[in-house]
Amino acid sequence: MKKNKKRNLYRTNTSMDVEYSKVIKIALGVILILALTYFVTALATGEIQFGKEKEEVQEVSIQYEEIIAGQILNRSNEEYYVMLFDFTDTFASYYLSLKDAYSETENALPFYIVDLEKHINQEIVAENDESDQTNVDNIHDLKVFSPTIIKVKNHKVVESIIGKENVLKFLESDE
Repeated sequence: MKKNKKRNLYRTNTSMDVEYSKVIKIALGVILILALTYFVTALATGEIQFGKEKEEVQEVSIQYEEIIAGQILNRSNEEYYVMLFDFTDTFASYYLSLKDAYSETENALPFYIVDLEKHINQEIVAENDESDQTNVDNIHDLKVFSPTIIKVKNHKVVESIIGKENVLKFLESDE
């Protein structure tokens, strides 16, 4: 009798099959992480909003009217006004509207503003027991009360208008 030998066929997985499946799993994981990162970032920045319409993006503009105290005497114009006042003052918006009205007149000089409330501008604010010093050639000697308008010509202060009543009278007379 012949002995029947069974043939054992072994099925072997090649290492290439295993490598392909690992690469596919890693690629899908990376794509999923990138998609999640984009989605979370878009939600945080407002690019994607649920239940709300997208807000219109406003164009950014640079303003050149507000300056710091150290720039008062070194503007490029030959002759100009600088108004120094506390932007938190109750009359601040009124001062600004009068300044804007003046700036629209025909022969208006350039008009800059300085916020005396800002820490960087505190060095020129006169204390209660000090007197104001506006006729100066050096910015470090300047001391003002709020509000004050100074006229600068050739990098020197040539005129100063001090006090709320005088400032309002000056601005209202030039309308």
